[in-house]
Amino acid sequence: MSLTLCLLALIITFLAARHSLVAGLSTVLAVGYAYGITRANLGDPYSHLIFDAGVLGFYCAQVLRHLTREEAQRAQSVRPWIEFLIAWPLILFFIPNQDALIRFVGLRGNIFLLPFVIIGARLGNDGRYDLAVRLAILNIIAFVFASLEFFTTIEAFFPRNEVTRLIYLSRDVVQSSYRIPSTFTGSHAYAGTMVMTLPLLLGALLQKRSRSLHKPLLVAGSIVAFLGVLLAATRLHFIGAAIIILVALFSVRSRFSHVLGWIIVLGGIGWVVSGEQRLQRFMSLQNTDTVSERVVGSVNMDFVDLATAYPFGNGLGGGGTSIPYFLADRIHNPVGMENEYARIMLEQGLVGLGLWIVFILWLFTRQGGDASDPWFLGRRLAWVTCAAYFAAGLIGTGLLTSIPQTCLFLLSVGWVARQGERAPEPRLSLVTSMSGNASGERFTQVIPASNPPGASKA
Repeated sequence: MSLTLCLLALIITFLAARHSLVAGLSTVLAVGYAYGITRANLGDPYSHLIFDAGVLGFYCAQVLRHLTREEAQRAQSVRPWIEFLIAWPLILFFIPNQDALIRFVGLRGNIFLLPFVIIGARLGNDGRYDLAVRLAILNIIAFVFASLEFFTTIEAFFPRNEVTRLIYLSRDVVQSSYRIPSTFTGSHAYAGTMVMTLPLLLGALLQKRSRSLHKPLLVAGSIVAFLGVLLAATRLHFIGAAIIILVALFSVRSRFSHVLGWIIVLGGIGWVVSGEQRLQRFMSLQNTDTVSERVVGSVNMDFVDLATAYPFGNGLGGGGTSIPYFLADRIHNPVGMENEYARIMLEQGLVGLGLWIVFILWLFTRQGGDASDPWFLGRRLAWVTCAAYFAAGLIGTGLLTSIPQTCLFLLSVGWVARQGERAPEPRLSLVTSMSGNASGERFTQVIPASNPPGASKA
């Protein structure tokens, strides 16, 4: 069954991506949304490859697809960086300091999803809008599953096995309740994915091409994304969602009706949260001692000690990449920290860590979009969200392996990496007319090229 689903995922994503870039992306993300619950119920080793097969089908379609000149120009600046970030782990893969299968899993965790940065740079305004509409639908479906798990039991959707072990260990919500994973591999993947959809959803809400049916769909997709973060009860992703709300509130210069809509939506969410203690785990952020202990546990001097002990890394997969349970006993000298940058250093050495640090610095020095860009707010939210998650890498891992959050995160990185776009300016053309002059002299009139010449007066 798992092998059949792998083949099906590969074929469907390939055909969808051959139809259009957005269709392929939407299909890959849909596979990612369903991956967690599917893998949990199948339980065999091949089920871990379902999402990878879908991504592989998407990549194959991109290799066969001819890029337009505009798409190539959009990705031109970021492509060399991704090539460097992929090339170094590929070189390390051939150093046999870990078991071959562990190195293969580590290679997957370090480079497999990086091409989504280039895909994010290639997406145009229309593509982002269409993707946002489809993400809104996926968010609503995920929220339906999350609600059922919240009001019934997660056991009805996720059987107890090695794959779901972490889900059943996350029983730290009030009244010993579980964090809600919806259809994802865990609550962190659910909440992180919801946060990463918000820049696209909120940016799409401000587009003039929005259809009458799309606007309520985008609003609903945004609301259930906020609620999903609360259902997942993950404090880190709650901070990300809160930052997005604050930046959006202070960035939107719009009509009173939009501001009133924000107030109504946030007031409604606040009312729901106030009446349900299981949605209030984020309140523990007020305990500064707990927060400081959590940060110190991930950001400490062990990093320097590990860098001294492993300047060239401990091998791909040997520094903290999530290894499937059936391969865990193959790791030689397992070592790690709950820190994404420590993981990169332990697997790629100081050279790999240096490449990532320089890339991140380059990314956030890119010129921002012009205020006339219709996606100015969306890009600003994407910039803020990427900055927040790169910073969160100091106190957690999984930034490059969370399904499908990492895909959306890297799409946003590609969006931020390319230069900001200006709104298209009307082209001017010279129209020559012989009428309206008694002497018969020729004269010219400059009118927008988008208007037919016959529409202007001579």
